Parts: sequence; C-alpha cells; structure tokens
Amino acid sequence: VEVEEMGGDNLSVGGEGGDGDFGEDGEEGEKEGKENKDTPHYKLMVLLEQELPEASRREKIDELAERFCVNHGSNKNSRKRLYKTLFLVPFARLDLLPYYSRFAAILDRVYSDSTLVTELEQQMHGQARFKKNQNMESRLRTARYLGELTKFRVAPPIVVLRGLKRCLEDFSGYNIDVACCLLESCGRYLYRTKHTHGKLSELMDTMMRLKKAKNLDERHVAMINSAFFMVNPPRQTNRPTKEVTPLEAYLRYLLTTKLDPDEKSISFVSKQIQRLPWSDPSINCGSLVCKFMLKACRKGRYKATKAIALLGANLKRSKPEVPSRLIDAVLEEIQW
Repeated sequence: VEVEEMGGDNLSVGGEGGDGDFGEDGEEGEKEGKENKDTPHYKLMVLLEQELPEASRREKIDELAERFCVNHGSNKNSRKRLYKTLFLVPFARLDLLPYYSRFAAILDRVYSDSTLVTELEQQMHGQARFKKNQNMESRLRTARYLGELTKFRVAPPIVVLRGLKRCLEDFSGYNIDVACCLLESCGRYLYRTKHTHGKLSELMDTMMRLKKAKNLDERHVAMINSAFFMVNPPRQTNRPTKEVTPLEAYLRYLLTTKLDPDEKSISFVSKQIQRLPWSDPSINCGSLVCKFMLKACRKGRYKATKAIALLGANLKRSKPEVPSRLIDAVLEEIQW
C-alpha cells in the first residue's frame, strides 16, 4: 500500500511538473515570436513584400523610402535586397512601375550603388537577342520601366536611345511594339529635353522612313503613328477667340480670377458688382452676373464654389434677384 501511494504521488508530481514545463515552453515560444517581429530583418521583409506592392500614392512611397533610409539604409545587404525587389516587379502590375521608379529616384539621391538600371538594360538587350520564344509582356514591361526611370532621371537617356536604336536595326515583329512602348513612356520627355531632342528626332525620322519602306500590317502602322504623334503632336490651329463686351470680360475676371473665399475678396467683388449699371434696361446685369457665377463654379477652381455661395449670400440684401436667379439656374441644371 505504501508503494502504491508513493507511486501515485510520483505520478501526480510528474503530471504537475509536465504541465508546468509545457506552459513555460509556450511562453518562451510567444516571447521568441514577439522578438522575431521586432528584428530589423522582419521589418524589412514586411516593408518590401507587403507594404511596397500596396503603395499606390506618392505620399505613401515617400514615407516608405524615408523609413527604409532611416532603419535599413546603412546595411548593404538590405539595399541589395531592395534593388532585387524593385527589379522583380509583380507580374501584371504595370501600375506599380511609376511608384517603384519614384522609390528608386529617392534612394538614388542618397545611395550610389544602385544596380537596377544596369540589370534592366541587360535584360532588355538579352530579350532582344532571341527572335523565337519571346515573352512579349516581359519585354514591354522592361521597356516601360526604363522609360519611367528615365523620366525620374534615374536612368540616363542614352539607355533608352540605345534600346530604340537596336529596335530600329531590326524593325519587325516585337521590336516595333517595344520601340513604340519606349516612345510612349518617355519619348515626349526626351523630345522636350534640349540635349536629347536632336538624337530622338533622327531616330523618329528613321522610324517613319522604315514604316513607309516596309510593308507593315495595319496594327503596326497604327501603333507607329500613335507613338509618333504622342511624342510630337501636330500643331493646333488657332481657334477664333470669342469677342466679349468689356462688361462681360470684367465680370469674368472678378468671378473667376479675383474672387477668393475670404471676407476681404468677397466684400470687394460684391461692391464692384453693385456698381454695375443695374438701372440700364438694355443691359441685363442680373442674368450676366448669374451666368458668370455658374461658369466660375463649372470651369473655375474648386474653391470657387464656396466663394460663389458666400457672394450670393452677401448680395441678398442689396440685389435679391442675383441669389434667386442663381438658385433657379442650379436647380434647372440638376433637373435636366
């Protein structure tokens, strides 16, 4: 009996001890998990794999770039991992290219060891080397990425110009699509820049001569014309300006340019409107004022809406027909 009691006691003690050991292991595991989440490696992984692909605003990109520079920028391995993430853009996420380029432009001002442009240029020329089994979407993504980096002044213009020249050397097949993609992404920027205007003009003239010399299909002809006119749009003919009376021009100036949502500006414009020739029956001042008040809301600045409302309330005592006409006109536009 004593042996059985001792065995029972031992078992009970062992059971309690086992429960205590498991509880301690669980607490240690939770502590290790919390410590792992606080490590710089984990924070960098979250920034690159979760937050960066979801950033779709300039303010968010600037915030992430500042956080990377402060917390991880001093580590060379972290920068290498970042450049690898920027290089491997998620598939079918072309909307991220301008934001990734902005991120790279911010870091390019701080660190000079970026390999992004070199890797993209090598990829572009490597993809152009093989004519069979080409991945068209990958080539277009690379070309557009280099165009965005050129506009942010991360990639030198010679990179895009070399790629465009290589496409013109064998102007057929997918090379036409890549050349048009380069022109659509950064062609206008290079055309308006002084030191690249001449070289790009020569390449575009060569492209147009090749289009006339070769028997291309309609799709490629339409793409070439679209890219050319996107870079160098035709000059618009001067539209005939509508002649307005001095009173109408002054009202337009008051309500679209001079008026601001502050007391001083509203008081000044209100006094000027009250000085108009309201007693002259040939000049319908009420309809003119209402007309340009609505135009200021439609075609003017966004803050003009509040200013027009305050002006109408200010004119309610001296010229009650103005707010009445304004309310009727707004209701008619809403209804019809």
